[in-house]
Amino acid sequence: QPGTFRHKPASPPGKAVDLTHAAEKLQQSPQWTFSGRSGLFVPEKYFIGADGLPATLKTSQVHPPVPNEWLEEYGLPIADADVLDQDPDRDGFTNLDEWQGHTNPTDQNSHPDYVTKLTVASASMEPFHFMFSSRTEDTFGINTIDYTQPTQFLTVGDTIGGTRFKIIKFTPKSELNQYGTSLDVSELLLEHEDTKEQLTLVKEKVATSPQSVVTFTYSWPAGKSPQQFQVRKDQEFSLKPNEEIKYKLIDVQPAKAVIVNTQKPNEPIEIGFGAP
Repeated sequence: QPGTFRHKPASPPGKAVDLTHAAEKLQQSPQWTFSGRSGLFVPEKYFIGADGLPATLKTSQVHPPVPNEWLEEYGLPIADADVLDQDPDRDGFTNLDEWQGHTNPTDQNSHPDYVTKLTVASASMEPFHFMFSSRTEDTFGINTIDYTQPTQFLTVGDTIGGTRFKIIKFTPKSELNQYGTSLDVSELLLEHEDTKEQLTLVKEKVATSPQSVVTFTYSWPAGKSPQQFQVRKDQEFSLKPNEEIKYKLIDVQPAKAVIVNTQKPNEPIEIGFGAP
């Protein structure tokens, strides 16, 4: 009838399931979203960063410290949160290892040196009890490091009293200090009469005893539990899978161990302590 006002039907209440779904979405971590070059106003890939703000591959580094360009160069899945831990060529090295080693993560024959996966877990340093303290022509003065015993005057071929170590070689050496003064750093090479272990005494310096032991951690291949093994000073060891290469522990110091590839004895390799 004229003048009659009709009420508009009320909108139905929101479904509880829709509200629940929306709440779940808000609780989820931001997801990286990529777009191709299909639109005029979307010229490059973009994603939503961890801070919830839009970003592009040109303005944000997705997986620090590895550059986005490096990941894209090798076709690695930059959208995967664990891409740096992946090993696409199955050579036992992660993508992060390969980037650090300047190698190709998609080529099984291109990878870092296996020794890069070696760290020191612990070390027991023991000083050798005797020191090469003086020299007069072919006679060498040997003292205990605490100078509590009389000096032994020995020549090549003699055994140091109180040990099983014999002097087998003398090598004269010198070096300049920071003031340009020549210092005598001559060496005596000792050999254990039973085990044939060798030890070098540098004039007026305390040597590390062959009894010193280092526990190494070897974390190759990626994805497997790290292996630990002990090595005594001057002992040789090898690393899988290249067990034909022999390494030798030549020194143990408070912050590192020093090894050499026995095929390259003049190129020491310093191995630091791993993360606790």
